[in-house]
Amino acid sequence: MQHTLMRANSYPAGAACSGRASQRRAQPVTVCSGASRTPQQGIAPMRGSSACGASGRLPAPFSSAAASRPTAAGRRGAVRVQANWGAPVEFQPAKVVSNSPAAAGPLHKVVIDVGAPLAAGYTVPGQFVQVKVGDSKPGFFAIASAPGAHAGSGQLEFLIKGAPGSTAELLCNASAGDPVSVSPVMGKGFALDRLPASTTRAVLLFATGSGISPLRAVIDSGALAGRDVTLYYGTRNPESTAYSELLPQWTAAGVKVVSVYSESKQGYVHDVFEREGLAALPADAASSVGAMLCGHKGMCQAVTALLTAKGVPPEKILLNF
Repeated sequence: MQHTLMRANSYPAGAACSGRASQRRAQPVTVCSGASRTPQQGIAPMRGSSACGASGRLPAPFSSAAASRPTAAGRRGAVRVQANWGAPVEFQPAKVVSNSPAAAGPLHKVVIDVGAPLAAGYTVPGQFVQVKVGDSKPGFFAIASAPGAHAGSGQLEFLIKGAPGSTAELLCNASAGDPVSVSPVMGKGFALDRLPASTTRAVLLFATGSGISPLRAVIDSGALAGRDVTLYYGTRNPESTAYSELLPQWTAAGVKVVSVYSESKQGYVHDVFEREGLAALPADAASSVGAMLCGHKGMCQAVTALLTAKGVPPEKILLNF
């Protein structure tokens, strides 16, 4: 799920972009694609990625010391991790259902059975959970499946990038049936109410690498149905593109997909948008255009600057934290 950048929507505790978080704030960054540097080489990664992402490193506001409660065999127990500001995070037992490669490189699609009560807390695309494997530090991971996608099953899907030495790497190496510990669903997700369909006719989505995770949840949720939606999706090459099998499905649903491969000398996501997309924005972009971003800090900053220069209000440029 990646986490001290621009705040279009701040949440109290947790970056779903995946990974590192600010040492000063209790707000991890996007649950976008965490500290991943792979997809858009040359763009400085977000300082502290969030739930966007998938490397899932422990944000600073949380202590890595977790006290586990002993439980009788077969009985569900909980583990608490103390947040630096005093709010405890209680972890519940969960189980890996499946783990399969999502693309070339260390990207995996991991499905976890968190139980129906915990899964019911997932109501807005862009929310995230913390995950521990054994006594590992908690990782922050954006939920990739849409809210209600596995209604009643208690299962949540994640796109995980296995950064060496991280909880994300442990998850990428996990097998079906392996136990993990999961926090309640956290964060406010994307503030979709800021992009009402009555006035926001065009919605631009920008993702790099594993930052596609929460945006996949947005698309599959149907929240943008009937609008003019364009996805700028940056990866290294076609082989390293997660959810490539879903792109035709998204296109059929009305999403214009602009694939940006950094190895092809197209430039990066913001370069392609500036070159090909900016001039195509409607004249009333200030009122009719909204955007959602998840990925590298450099991309997010560059795209935000381009959009605001066109008159798009900052409150209509959303991050999932």
